[in-house]
Order: sequence, then C-alpha cells, then structure tokens
Amino acid sequence: MKPRQVQLFRESTTGTAEAGEIFIIGNPQPLTGVNAQVGESANMAAELAVKVINKEGGFNGVPIKLVNYDDQGSPEEAVKIANKMIQVDKVDAILGSLTSSNVLAAGGIYNEAKIPTIGTGNSPTWMQQGWEYVFRAGLNTALSMPHVTEKMLNLDVKKVAVFRGLDDAAKTSAETFIEEAKKAGIEVTTIESYTEGDTDFSGQVAKMINSKPDAVFCSTNGPTQAIFAKQLRQLGFDKLCFNREGIPVDTINVAGDAVNNWVFAYPYVVYNSIEEAKDPEMKEFLELYVQAYGVMPFHDCAYRSWDAMMVFWEASKIAGSNDKEAIKDAISKIKDFKSLGGMLDFTDGTREGLHTLNDYIIIDGKYLDFNEWIKAGNITKLAE
Repeated sequence: MKPRQVQLFRESTTGTAEAGEIFIIGNPQPLTGVNAQVGESANMAAELAVKVINKEGGFNGVPIKLVNYDDQGSPEEAVKIANKMIQVDKVDAILGSLTSSNVLAAGGIYNEAKIPTIGTGNSPTWMQQGWEYVFRAGLNTALSMPHVTEKMLNLDVKKVAVFRGLDDAAKTSAETFIEEAKKAGIEVTTIESYTEGDTDFSGQVAKMINSKPDAVFCSTNGPTQAIFAKQLRQLGFDKLCFNREGIPVDTINVAGDAVNNWVFAYPYVVYNSIEEAKDPEMKEFLELYVQAYGVMPFHDCAYRSWDAMMVFWEASKIAGSNDKEAIKDAISKIKDFKSLGGMLDFTDGTREGLHTLNDYIIIDGKYLDFNEWIKAGNITKLAE
C-alpha cells in the first residue's frame, strides 16, 4: 500500500451515499479533569480527519460522523458512555479513549457488541485481554520498555530509581520497566509513587536521590512531568532521566532547563512549528491542523487520533464495505501503511500496528536524536 496523501479542500471523486446513510464513530475522550487539554487536542485531530475524509467521499461514498463524549478519565463513566454509544447512538466504530484505564474498562463491552475499536492509550494492559475487535495504531509501552532498558545497559546504567503514577498506563509501564530492568541485571534502588493532582514530590525525590541511582525512570502523566522535573533538578539530580513516553512541548515550556537530558523512546514528538517536522506526512498533517485551528497540536494524542482515523479509512477501502465485520477483518490486513508514527503493520495477529520507535533527548528545549547525541561524545561530557 502506498502512503496516502490527503488534501483538505480537494473535490471528492468518489461515490455519494444513499439518503440518510451515515457511518457513526464514537469518540470518548477526557474533556474535563487533568487531561482535558490533551483530550481536546485529540478531538480536534479527529474532527479534522472527519472533514478530510468526508471531503474525499467518506467511507465508500458514505459520510462519517463523530459522536464525542467526555469520559472524564473515569472507568465508571467510560462504561456508561460505552453502553450509550452502542444502544442509543448505534455507533459503527469506536475511536479512543486515550485514557488506558477507560479502554480497559469499556473494551470488553465494545468487543461483545462486535464494534471495531482503535484505542489511543498506550498501556499494554487492555491489549492483553484478547479482544479481537480492539486494535491500536499507536505505541504500546510494552515495546518501549525493553528498548529503554537496552539503552540503559549500553550506557552502563547499573542502578535506577523509579517514579510512577497510580493510573493504569503509568503503573503498568513502570511495572513493565521494572521487570525488564531486573531481567537485565539493573538494580531498582527505590520505587516512589504519587497520586494525580499532587504537587509536592520533595519527599519522593529525596528518597530517590539518597538511593544513589545512575539514572531515573519516570512514568507519569503530562501535568506532573514538569513539576517533578523541576523538583528533581532543584534537589541536585543532574544525570539522565528516562521517560515512559514522549515529553510534549508544554512540559518543556513549563519545566525549562529541568528537562534537559531527559530521554524517551517514542514514535514522534510534538513540534513547536511546522518547519521543525521533516517527515512529509507529519508536515502535511500539521499544515492541515494549523490551517483549520490556527495553532499547533498541543499533545501527541492528536497524532494518535489522526492515525486511528486513517486506519479506519484504509480498512474501509480494503473491505470495500462499511460492514463492521468487514472493517474489523480489513484492519488485520493493513501492512506497510505510512502513519504519523511510522509504518503500520497489523498482519502479525497482535492487533498492534506500530512496531518501531525513535530515540530522543531534550537539550536546550529541542528534541535531538539520542543516538547521534551519544555518538558526539556527550555522555562523556555529561559525566565530567
């Protein structure tokens, strides 16, 4: 399959739908609470994708409609919304949620109803349930944790302290990392936790520093990252820090120099400007996004929603039908499909599309290739 190119205002050349026919996609995302801005960014990308796809003729000539819900980052709310989308809205597919604990809570409901679903959270947990109708087009942190551990080994990291949240994604990622670190012979000196909404981490940071680690592994959600980074650096830890996922621009802007020398393995980064993007598909998406909204995407969850919508679109083309079963089967046939996160391949039976990562380090507010940074001798300079 060749990489798709889309143009927002190109005239459609495909067929038209019969009167009243529509393809409905449910989109539960956190629109209130600590991840409200992240959820809104995901929604904006999904709405943009709908506009693009419908301009191109929809799914096999049928227009698509996005039905948005605020799942509040709450598993209980996710279950309520899932039943409503299925029973009242009669959805044909589900996009989201970016909150992994919500996908874990509602995924079984989607699967039982045989609704093709692409979750946008990155926890391993909900993809371990064997739900044949639930897929992912973004990162599974089970892929990145062994990768991060290997990087640490190559850098002769022998001891690491862990800081983690208690939500499903943060907790599971930390547990996976700890398991991989122990396999690799890396000592975990301490595991410190926090509750979402906390702002004083001085106690946890002191324990981490006192355990004398060679590096820190951080498994948090966005709002916590900047605060923790500042307190970690203020209390004197100046070595490498490894993050479970990408560090967005807003965190860099808030944390400043505190996020220098933070490393992460991730499919993509959140750019400050269109010019920073080198990948043609990413640049095209950013141009469309800025054209539609006048701002750059706030968080990589925008990329995840866009890629999920593009996968649904590609599946509709492969299926040649908008039947739910046909869409589900077609997703599993997608291979060599260029997304914002890289080439997607769903043919291995795992229902995971993404299997590769990029390595980044933050230096002076910029995302640099971590491997090139190492080659330039910067690890030696950092140790001096």
